[in-house]
Amino acid sequence: MLWFNHLQKEAPIMLKHPFYKYSFFILLIVDIAYALGLIIANSAPLTGGSALAATVWFITFYWVPVWSAAAVIFFLRNKHINKIVLEWLIAVVFMALGNVLTDIVLTLLFDGHKSMGIFVVFNGLLWGSCIYFTSIFIESKKRVTAEKHALKQAQLATLRYQLNPHFMFNSLNTISAYIHTKPDLADEVLHELADILRYSLDTAEQQQIPLQQELTIIEKYLNIEKARFGDKLKVNYHIPNSLKNKTLPPLLIQPIIENAIKHNAKQTSLTLNITLSELSNGVKIVISDNGKGFTDDVLKCGYGKGIGMKNIMLRVNQLGQSKVLLSNDNGAVVTLELAL
Repeated sequence: MLWFNHLQKEAPIMLKHPFYKYSFFILLIVDIAYALGLIIANSAPLTGGSALAATVWFITFYWVPVWSAAAVIFFLRNKHINKIVLEWLIAVVFMALGNVLTDIVLTLLFDGHKSMGIFVVFNGLLWGSCIYFTSIFIESKKRVTAEKHALKQAQLATLRYQLNPHFMFNSLNTISAYIHTKPDLADEVLHELADILRYSLDTAEQQQIPLQQELTIIEKYLNIEKARFGDKLKVNYHIPNSLKNKTLPPLLIQPIIENAIKHNAKQTSLTLNITLSELSNGVKIVISDNGKGFTDDVLKCGYGKGIGMKNIMLRVNQLGQSKVLLSNDNGAVVTLELAL
């Protein structure tokens, strides 16, 4: 009886399992459909007696046996006993016992009911096997979906973490250049860098963040770069206020800006344009510059030898129904069409 007492203690926790919620309604639908099928097949009228019989079948043959078998199976799984043959046998036994109970109750309630006899074993085998293996199939599908989602999130996290040392290296070079000649400016840049790294850590587990939050970090990054380039660097924003509450993956725009600055660092003047517009299913982001543009090889494959644009391509591909387009128009143009 120890296992039964333990089962009683764990019952409230196990009942939170999605199986109980979904199986109740599925079994109810099966029971109603089966009862209606018998009524139609026998051309019998729908009476209070047939409704009572259907209720008995639902409670004693479907609901109670299935939930009881599930409770025992989940109990064994919690004890790391996970054997398909054993679980299948439990399902069959409980369905057969449920069939016996149903037979007894129907015999007591209806004078004309004929005992199913040995067929209770056949019914238990048939229904127990069907219900158990259907549940196993659904579980396996859900497990595969969950694993794919986990893999996708791990890939996205890896891509995000690739950017951090890359960006930090460039920023520390800027700080190093001014730490002796302009210590106040170096200190200011260091604080901006700290804010960006803190933001990167704070949003590590977030899939979406408000655009306004991303723009704040972009401005901090540009403050670091303006400390390096001075008036050579200009940035124009074309962003409707209605879009600032839109959400998008964090640190998606900044690497594009960083890439533009990196490849046009020797220019006497560099102007960046950040333009956002709304799409029917998301948002369109266009980042252009007046630099030397993309090479033919970059336009062909979508990225160069660095990790910046390749990283962006991989991250956007993970979003689904989103894309990155590269082009030249008096400089490089990167267009993100994000389905949000």
